Amino acid sequence: MWLRSIFLKTLRDYRVPILGWGLGMGVLTPINFAGFVTFVDSPAGLAGLRTLVQSPAVRLFGEPVDIIHAGGYATFRLSMALSMLGVWALLAASRTLRGEEERGSLDLLLSVPRSRSRIAAEKVAAIGAALLLMGLLISLLAFAGGKLTGVGLGPGAAFFFGLNIALLASVFGSLALLVSQFTRERRPAAGTSGALLGLSFVLTAAGRTVPNGEWMARASPIHYFELSKPLIPQVGADPMAMMTLAVVSVVLSALGVALFVRRDVGAPVALARRFSGRRAKAAAALPLRSWSLGSVFARSLRSLMAPTLWWGVAIAAYTAILTALIHQARQNIADFFNGLAKGNPVLADMIARLVGGEDIANGALLTGIFTLLTVVVAAFALTLANRWAADEQEGRLELLLGTPHSRARVMLARFSAVLVALIVVAVLLFTGTALAAAGVGMTLNASLLAQAAFGMVPVGLVIAAVGYLLAGWLRTAAVTGILTALLIGSFLLAVLGPIFHLPAIVVQFSIFEQYGAPLVDGLRPASAVRLIAVAAAALAVATVRFARKDL
Repeated sequence: MWLRSIFLKTLRDYRVPILGWGLGMGVLTPINFAGFVTFVDSPAGLAGLRTLVQSPAVRLFGEPVDIIHAGGYATFRLSMALSMLGVWALLAASRTLRGEEERGSLDLLLSVPRSRSRIAAEKVAAIGAALLLMGLLISLLAFAGGKLTGVGLGPGAAFFFGLNIALLASVFGSLALLVSQFTRERRPAAGTSGALLGLSFVLTAAGRTVPNGEWMARASPIHYFELSKPLIPQVGADPMAMMTLAVVSVVLSALGVALFVRRDVGAPVALARRFSGRRAKAAAALPLRSWSLGSVFARSLRSLMAPTLWWGVAIAAYTAILTALIHQARQNIADFFNGLAKGNPVLADMIARLVGGEDIANGALLTGIFTLLTVVVAAFALTLANRWAADEQEGRLELLLGTPHSRARVMLARFSAVLVALIVVAVLLFTGTALAAAGVGMTLNASLLAQAAFGMVPVGLVIAAVGYLLAGWLRTAAVTGILTALLIGSFLLAVLGPIFHLPAIVVQFSIFEQYGAPLVDGLRPASAVRLIAVAAAALAVATVRFARKDL
């Protein structure tokens, strides 16, 4: 049955992501419901929630609406996490046409008696159906979690909760489909769409934080996603906001399909070819004297240069903007309390000490952002590991291994380039944060900032090394899926471990728990050594496996 149409065949190919992402994202809601019940049982926990709402940096991560009830608490905690389904959507959309053109499989498909528009439309429809099925799984698990924890969540609210998530993801998937028509490869399309996803977070946070900044938020799809809060009975779903997401998704998909129908296979649209023609002509000459051909390490470093700079600049810019927004949020709080303390010198002095430029206080406010950035850096390491697995699967290592280089040397050279890439990202992150803090007059401890930035490198090395290890036995898709599950599970263990009072020895298995909070208490040398040791062990086993296996 699954091979009777392009739509069903494509949907069948997404069966593992549907279950993996649907169940993985779906369990977050019941977990947060259970976490809220744990908080309610403790007066100190409930008081902590009320204090959280008053934090100047809390609005950077979400709008705290009715946070002292289960629905509002889960909505606030999940507002950023569930929008990550857009990452899968943009990867799938950039891979479904442009990726198949790279592999050459689309040529065979276009030879069957099906029009271009029908092939593209069925593939896009399959991605949309996969997202709807993921949303349905999220809805079912949210409804079941509400029943198990005693949270009053009706089936209608649970359905709109999952549908809203699917609609947001479809916007970024449609955007990636459109962008891929202007690129020659799937990776630039996915990278550009991912950068726009990050920009959407920044615009939404700026709209919540900057005075009179709502106009910035309206340019972000995440803003319309957050207008609907089905888990909060007093707010509910916003039909116009959800309709806006649906219309934007359909329009972008239609434009992407229309451009695909009118361009050459394997080439960008005509407008993009005009700008890239001179570059393609210059690249036709063989770079015989290029520095990148001097060694396997140099060649690997050259291949990672572009994605490293893109990721590093995007992360640095994102952090710089959020640093400025945090400073603005603190100023807003200071202005409010200064108005209350007018005419009271004692209270004014206390407020000045509280909202002044102390580096420890500023570091504490930035800790939450750096924790999320550690996940982003780990995701970058995941893409680097994915490159190794894809190069082996697609036969790009065969010519290299035909040269007089041992397999172990090839793998270690490639991994050394990964290490350099992670260090470059850390340098850009440190530089962007320091410049932004200096620009807005925000005092930060330079030593702690450096420890926080470069402390992310061991975390990335663990993810990359495990990816290299898994590539010795598994295909690229399986490696990516397992690493994604490792990332999500490790992050949840670090965040939810204290809420559910899990044993400290269990929480220590999270790589993000090992990272800690360097902006507050500095980098933990023992934890960094443990992460590096795990990465070294995984790389050693991966090297032995690669040296003995058949390609």
